[in-house]
Amino acid sequence: MIPAKNRPCIEKGIVSFSHDRFPSRAQADATSLAKARREIEQGKSGVSHLILRACDDSIDRLKFLFLIHGIPIMCYALANVLRSSLKEIVVVGSHETEKILRSYLDVNGSNGKKISFVQEDISNLSILNTLSLGKNSLDLDLDEMILFQPGDLPFLYDMEKTLKDEDIKNHNLILWLNSRQKMFPDLEECPESEFVRRNYHYRGIYDGGKECHDLKEPNIYPINLSRVEMDIIEYLHSSRKDGNIFEAGIKKAASLPTRLLRLIPNFIHHWKHFRRDLKELRANRDYKFGAHASNFHQGASILLNTPFITKLHDDPAFVSDVDALEDWEDFEAMTDFAQRSYGDNGLAEIHPGGQELLRFKEKAMPELKKQLPLYADFPAYINQVYNDMEMPGVPYNENGDYAMPPDRKIFAEMGCRWYRNKCKMLQSE
Repeated sequence: MIPAKNRPCIEKGIVSFSHDRFPSRAQADATSLAKARREIEQGKSGVSHLILRACDDSIDRLKFLFLIHGIPIMCYALANVLRSSLKEIVVVGSHETEKILRSYLDVNGSNGKKISFVQEDISNLSILNTLSLGKNSLDLDLDEMILFQPGDLPFLYDMEKTLKDEDIKNHNLILWLNSRQKMFPDLEECPESEFVRRNYHYRGIYDGGKECHDLKEPNIYPINLSRVEMDIIEYLHSSRKDGNIFEAGIKKAASLPTRLLRLIPNFIHHWKHFRRDLKELRANRDYKFGAHASNFHQGASILLNTPFITKLHDDPAFVSDVDALEDWEDFEAMTDFAQRSYGDNGLAEIHPGGQELLRFKEKAMPELKKQLPLYADFPAYINQVYNDMEMPGVPYNENGDYAMPPDRKIFAEMGCRWYRNKCKMLQSE
C-alpha cells in the first residue's frame, strides 16, 4: 500500500471552472428533462433541472458563469479561496472564465496568493484531465496534499477545517461527505430548517454503530496527486451520482485480482452486518448504498491502495453546489432576501467576501455585459431556459427584477439567517 506521510496543512489548490459538454443542445435538454421528470414522478424532495453545456450552444451554458445577485458564480468561489490560507491556486476553465478571473483580480487583487490560469481542453473535459492540467501548473512534493474543488460552491467560505484537518498527515484522499443530520440537526422538529434540499442516496453507520447518517457525495477533494491512482478516481467520480459508486467499486476491484482477494473480508462483513445494523438504527431503508464507516474506510483504502478516510461536516455550504436551476435560484432568492432585509450591502451580511463581490459588480460587470453575450440580458436568457425546461414559472419579471415565489421565501429566510450567523461567528474568531 502506498503510504501517507503528508505535511500537516494544505497550501495549494485547483479550482475547476470547467465542465463536460453534450454533443447537442437537444441531447442536453433531453437528459435534464428526463432526470427532472423521473424525480417528480418518484416524489423526490430535491428535483433538479440540470444546467448542462452543449457543443452547439451559441452562448455557453456554463454554470460557473451564471449570475447570483448580478455577480458570476465563479467570483464567489474566487472570493472564498482568496480569503483562505491557501497560498497557490490554479484555475482551470474556459476563455470566458479567464476573462472574468482577470477582471476580478484587477478589481480586488490576489490577497498575496499566487494565481495561475490553465485553459480547459475541450477535447477532453474529464475530471482526470482537469486534475492533470492543474497538477502540471503546480510544483508538488510527494508529501503534499492539494485541495481540488469545483467552482460552483458560492458560499463555501469556511475552508480552514478542510485545509488544516488533522487527518491530512495520515491519508492521501479525504472525502468530506455531506451528512443531512449534521447539517440540519433540527430537521425532524423544524423541516423548513433544511434550506438546502438534496437527495441523499447513501447511508453511513458511524461512531461504532451508534449513529446513522443520510449521506451525499462530496464536492471537495483533499488529495495527494502523487500518491493516488488517478484512473480509479476518474472511474469512481464518474459513477458517484445516484448511488452507483458501490457497483463501480466492485467492477474496478474485479479488474484487480490481488486487491479483490484482500477485499473479500470487507464484503463479507458488509453483507453480514450492514442491513441488520441499519434496521436497528432506522426503519427507513430507502437508499442506494450504505456501509459501516470503518469497514468502508478499510475497503476503500485497499481498493485505492493508499490510506483513505471520509469525514462528516456540519456546513450546508459544502452541499450547496449549483448543478441545477433549482440550486441557482436558491442562491438568487437568498441574496435577494438579504438585500431586502439589510439594504444594498446585504450580501456582506451573509458572505465575508460580500464587499469585494459588490465592488466587482459595480466596477467590472458593466464592461463584462458588453463583452460576454450571456450577460447582455441575463434575466431574459434565464427566463427562456426556464421555459425550455418546462419549469412552472420564470424567475424574473418584465423589468428584469427577481420575483421570489412565495414557497421559496421561508427557505431563503432560513438560509440567510444561517449564513449571517456563520459570518458573525467567523468575525468573532
